[in-house]
Amino acid sequence: MIKISAKLIKNHKTIKTASYNSVNEYDSNDFYLYISTLARSLDIETPIIIAYHRECFESFNSLKLTADDFIDKINFDYMFIENDDR
Repeated sequence: MIKISAKLIKNHKTIKTASYNSVNEYDSNDFYLYISTLARSLDIETPIIIAYHRECFESFNSLKLTADDFIDKINFDYMFIENDDR
């Protein structure tokens, strides 16, 4: 089962949240799909995802995406992604 939550943080406060849930098992090859689905739910552009992001998420069960991870300017400080199925 997959349970991944995402939060948009601005000025140390959560401004939006979304979650991705699936009965399927986690597959690292689908990590971009998980993030893009969360981004669509939050009504933001999909961040640039590289192998380092996936590795951090899998090692630490969380990931922080900052403005450097997005092509366009963002109206929040960062996007925090967390594995809720630990």
